[in-house]
Amino acid sequence: MLAVTVSVSDNTHYEAVPRQLLTCLDTAPDGRDRPQMKNGLDDDRLAAVLVPLIWRDSDWQILMTKRAAHLSHHAGQISFPGGALDASDKGLIDTALREAHEEICLPPPSVRVMGSLLPVRSPAGFIVQPIVGIVGSEIFNELQPDPAEVDSIFTLPLAHIGQPDNFSLVPRHTDGRDNSYWVVSHPEHYIWGLSARVLNDLRQRLYHGQT
Repeated sequence: MLAVTVSVSDNTHYEAVPRQLLTCLDTAPDGRDRPQMKNGLDDDRLAAVLVPLIWRDSDWQILMTKRAAHLSHHAGQISFPGGALDASDKGLIDTALREAHEEICLPPPSVRVMGSLLPVRSPAGFIVQPIVGIVGSEIFNELQPDPAEVDSIFTLPLAHIGQPDNFSLVPRHTDGRDNSYWVVSHPEHYIWGLSARVLNDLRQRLYHGQT
């Protein structure tokens, strides 16, 4: 289902990114185990987000969402499809795929899981595991945001995160702790916080060879 027809000139770029992902990503967690991280707390809840890459307009794009304005938490923010680990989920991969299906109608079979990024702790007390997947390009026009959670769906060119000037670290100290956060410049959307941290991790791995 993930087969895509590309021109000869684009073929090298099309094939290079999946190969890179296989070498630079962490192994996706198998099951419901708690991800290891330094600043996690014992009562933190587990969650996962899907970081979907899709081939559109002769380039790799990152699929992102804008959260609905009426939500009580993170209203209007730019995010990835995702949410809390549910009792019915076999693991965090299932969580990411289930939430993406619920939020944007992305069928789980259309996602090829490539690996994971570093878990991130959210201010709301979640340890969030990012799962990176490749999405079949033919599915894009079938995606529909669930208005209860998502205002809109958009794509960010993967090359955009390859430009260092598009990232800035905003210093912030609260309660004697360093709570600095990343911001990703964009002409239409303000991308910051957890989503920007996830994008920065992906940037470091793909463009700077760091894991």
